Amino acid sequence: MDALTVRKNGISAAVLKWIAVVTMLIDHFARAVYSQVYGYQYEIYDLMTKIGRIAFPIYCFLLVEGFYHTKNVSKYIRNCFLFALISEIPFDMAIFGKVIYPGHQNVYFTLAIGLCALVVLDQLKYRYETKYLLARIIVIGTFAYAGEFFDVDYHWKGILFIIMFYYCRNMEKWRRNLIGICAFAYEITAPLAFIPIHFYNGERGRQIKYLFYAIYPIHLLIFGIIRFYIHGKL
Repeated sequence: MDALTVRKNGISAAVLKWIAVVTMLIDHFARAVYSQVYGYQYEIYDLMTKIGRIAFPIYCFLLVEGFYHTKNVSKYIRNCFLFALISEIPFDMAIFGKVIYPGHQNVYFTLAIGLCALVVLDQLKYRYETKYLLARIIVIGTFAYAGEFFDVDYHWKGILFIIMFYYCRNMEKWRRNLIGICAFAYEITAPLAFIPIHFYNGERGRQIKYLFYAIYPIHLLIFGIIRFYIHGKL
């Protein structure tokens, strides 16, 4: 009963998503809007972007949890790629101030490629168990290269972070968190994400279907329009 109580009193996936959303919004507001305002203070901008670094580890963690809990992984991948396409113009507008900027792709592409990597790695695990280590290395290298080749957000590192959570999922929390903190230590505030992750209780929580998918392109579009307005492009 005590274990059940602790489990219920932890942080659900829905709460984790809101933490990721709020920190991401702060980051994107700083990059898309605040930095474009005349006389902005770099110290405030830097603080806001540092807060935003908390979001990505949570998104990677939840992607892996979603991979294990989804009843239809093909639909999961489809949704990621669909919203990647929907989000690309809003992303370019907000972050780069252009309607089309081919040099960098939004984070949904990172998540979609990472999810594809998990599918292939999972097939190898169930088909060959502990054999064919070389095959797994080739798969990981291929998808990491894809992340770099397509210039997705976080590039090859983003794909490897997702794969890291996949392989650490069944570890004790303190081991998983320690590995994650070390992996994300190059961004000083990103390891803070492992505080709420530590208290994840395995529950889905209350979620409105597609809300968390839609927040990403919608807020980018709004910030992008504001950025264009600031520069007199509207």
